[in-house]
Amino acid sequence: MLFAGMIFASILVVALHLAGYDAVAAVRDQSLSEGPEAGLLSNLGILLMGFSAATAGFGAWKASSLPLAFLSVFCCLFTIDDAFLIHERLGFWEFLAFALYGLLAFIVLFLFWKTADFFPWPVLVAFGAFAVSVAIDVVWGDLVIFILPPSQTQYFLWRAGFIFEDLPKFGGILVLASFAMGESLLNPAFEKER
Repeated sequence: MLFAGMIFASILVVALHLAGYDAVAAVRDQSLSEGPEAGLLSNLGILLMGFSAATAGFGAWKASSLPLAFLSVFCCLFTIDDAFLIHERLGFWEFLAFALYGLLAFIVLFLFWKTADFFPWPVLVAFGAFAVSVAIDVVWGDLVIFILPPSQTQYFLWRAGFIFEDLPKFGGILVLASFAMGESLLNPAFEKER
């Protein structure tokens, strides 16, 4: 699913570019760009993550599952943050939001590992993709500006960083949405209800 999400996002970016649209605007948040393509991939990710939060929350309620409840909280906070650009507005304190996500990710992994019959590899893969996205978000732009002199290449690579940041993020969202749906709707606890 991770690669499927990244391939889908890549094809979308290339298709938009070939059609004459601003592909970077399509992956960035809608409020940061103008044009009909603005926020296309970002809004789809917000929609999927909101769906993940609702699905995991429903599964947590139906099965009294603490791991799904924490997964729902993670997805809900992620959705709100992405929709309202909260961590971007924190400036220097942005690391606190990332630390909160890291703590919640650890709690989710730990709870699934302790209470489920399996280790949640899909969740680990999704959180790994988010970590790659965060690393690119924090390092890429400054690194490009530091290494290259002002030029078209520098500008191109700086803008490409937004695509590099959002491809793993979208892939991770797709993996997490699939996992939340599978665990919430296909969980054996639901068999009693059917």
